Amino acid sequence: MAQLVRAVDLHSTGQRFDPSSAHHYNIKMILLEKSNRIKNIEDKFNASIRDLFYQMHWLEDMKHRDIALMLNAPRATVTRWFRRLQVPTQSCRRFTDKNLTSWLYKTGQLKKKPRYKNPAREPQVNIDFFKKWSPEMAYILGYFAADGSMYANPRGSKYITFSSIDREILKKVKQSLNSKHKIALRKRYNANWKDSFTFQIGSKEMYSDLVKLGFMQNKARRFHLPKVPKKYINHFIRGYFDGDGSVTYGYTRRKDRNNKMVPYVSTCFASANSNFLKEISSVLRKNINMGKGCIQQKSGHLNYSKGDSIKLFKYMYKGAPKALYLERKYNKFQKAIN
Repeated sequence: MAQLVRAVDLHSTGQRFDPSSAHHYNIKMILLEKSNRIKNIEDKFNASIRDLFYQMHWLEDMKHRDIALMLNAPRATVTRWFRRLQVPTQSCRRFTDKNLTSWLYKTGQLKKKPRYKNPAREPQVNIDFFKKWSPEMAYILGYFAADGSMYANPRGSKYITFSSIDREILKKVKQSLNSKHKIALRKRYNANWKDSFTFQIGSKEMYSDLVKLGFMQNKARRFHLPKVPKKYINHFIRGYFDGDGSVTYGYTRRKDRNNKMVPYVSTCFASANSNFLKEISSVLRKNINMGKGCIQQKSGHLNYSKGDSIKLFKYMYKGAPKALYLERKYNKFQKAIN
């Protein structure tokens, strides 16, 4: 018990253990503290892993199981970390005794200790974002249809993820969602692949709202165009274009014009789901009288030529706030049209 008190006192006063002491440090402990998994947890909670364990376990009386759920790690792993980091563990009896006297707290005969400010329990995102249609919501939904994914783990936790090679657009998505989640770099070690960025939101309510809008896990080949109100459909299509669209332009030689060099502009929507591309084509024909376009099922592309590309440009960016489009693609599109 004296050793336990001494360990807690050292921790509460901010004193650091002597790294040269073999009693407190070993090779496994050093490797653990330097691991990327631990570093990501420390960055998320803005606290060292030892501080986090002391606060959760000793100040909040959280069990290893509850800490594991919060950190999205197996319970056995958290228990192993406690041992390697030499963080003292409360006895199981203490939790049992507290449960037996919980009625004293409910009746007001005992008052609970003030809780420390846990960043994980503060609002991390606007969970009502996908409940009401708006230009901003339609744009983010379109982008999610292109570069978003959703996942539910076996424990019942549910997540939605946004990914892109453009950090700029993730910052705009994050700002629109009022999200406090960190944008992480996903390093690619293949020379043929670009580094990408991603951020993940854990929310059962947002997950449920997306399901109601027609989204699902592994949506690539099963997804259908949501029922977007007509006045917001251009924002949805612009969001999808910023994720899985492209524009190319230049000069090509026309044999029917004596090999004369003529300018061309081409836009493309990409999807592994040909039915989804057909639905986009149908909406554009109905709303702005565009042509049918050319769907290449083998490559998963919907292509438009110069005349339709000009119509598409004017339609997609009509009434779009500056914060709601990827500037790199907009500038390239504008240059192609001009």
